[in-house]
Amino acid sequence: MTRTRLKHIAKFFLIPLALILVTVAMIWLFSALKPEPPESQAKERSWPVRTVTLEAAARAPQLRLLGRVETPFRSTLTSAVTADVAAIPVLEGKPVNTGDIIVQLDESEVALLVAQREADVAELQAQRASEQNQYKADQRFLQREEALVEIARRALEREQQLVASNLTSQSRTDQARQSLQTAELSLISRELAVANHKSQMQSLEARLQRANSLLKQARLDLERTAIKAPFDGVITGIEVSPGERVRAGEPLVSLYAIDQLEVRAQLPMRWTQDAAQTLAASQPLSAATQIAGQTYTLELARLSGQVNAGAGGVDGLFRFVGAQPPAALNRTLDLLLDLSPRSRVFSLPVSALYDEATVYRIAGDRLESLQVTRVGDRFENGQQRLLVQSAQLDNGDQVLSTQLPNAINGLKVDVVTPGPDA
Repeated sequence: MTRTRLKHIAKFFLIPLALILVTVAMIWLFSALKPEPPESQAKERSWPVRTVTLEAAARAPQLRLLGRVETPFRSTLTSAVTADVAAIPVLEGKPVNTGDIIVQLDESEVALLVAQREADVAELQAQRASEQNQYKADQRFLQREEALVEIARRALEREQQLVASNLTSQSRTDQARQSLQTAELSLISRELAVANHKSQMQSLEARLQRANSLLKQARLDLERTAIKAPFDGVITGIEVSPGERVRAGEPLVSLYAIDQLEVRAQLPMRWTQDAAQTLAASQPLSAATQIAGQTYTLELARLSGQVNAGAGGVDGLFRFVGAQPPAALNRTLDLLLDLSPRSRVFSLPVSALYDEATVYRIAGDRLESLQVTRVGDRFENGQQRLLVQSAQLDNGDQVLSTQLPNAINGLKVDVVTPGPDA
């Protein structure tokens, strides 16, 4: 290879290499001469929060329940007789007062039966009067027949004396004896009639009593042809129509009492013992509900005697206090039940509770975790509040009411606006 060619190759590689080395040297030089920035220290963040100021007081937990309107006074009226339906003055959904006619049955057949029973009673009363008159006559006849027997006996004795003196015939003696026996037989028959008077009267009185009972039953059936409301209520169903023939015992109409309404609501099992003890102590448990924009008060009257299969509590029966509301049967109502008050209870917003049993008190500008016991809920101005107890809390303490995802013991916070406890 010629020297010229070698020089040419060396020049081709050396010039780029020199440029690269110069560039690296300059970069290193600039890096070495660059001033270092001052080190900055990390500043602890302070989280803005809201708080509530605690105030201990006696507060009653509340339960929000779902109830259903019902009544123990719900009746199905049936026909007492076999008759045709004459008229139906009221229809389903209409209110009725005690004694109002709901269904009118035809009276014709029952009226005929009443007339027959009255005739039976009149006949037996006549028989009783006849028996009384016969008894009085038999008593007078008995005295006469006793006298006739005595006369016949003396006549026979005279004939027997004459026969002994051969002053009369045997046939006359036999005739006198026959007269005596005839008189004695008549006396015995009259004595029997007098003796049977008491039993005859007892038989007639029994038959008359039976006839009077049948007459009362017929008159009662006649009254029952007018099916009347047994109480103030509302008609829930009509089972017949005019012209239809009904038999005794066939359902006609159903209704319920409007002044005996109850609300059935299930109490959670954890509160049933508390409710039972309060009822046993004759202390009222009040509840409230809204119907058509008006508030009605109820009281827990009793607890159900059984727990339904699959239920998580026991049914409580509530009675309205004061005026009865215009609530239809089986209507669903929201109840707010006040339980027995607890002493030294704090009221907190729902956002103040962490992990079901932890709250954070503000100590200076730091969070301090405390364990509390939840005793229930309370609903005020449409907002749910938590009722808690804790020996570590006191009046005037500020408790965190803001839900922080990173809330831990010792976290630095900045109280924005502390709020009073409700």
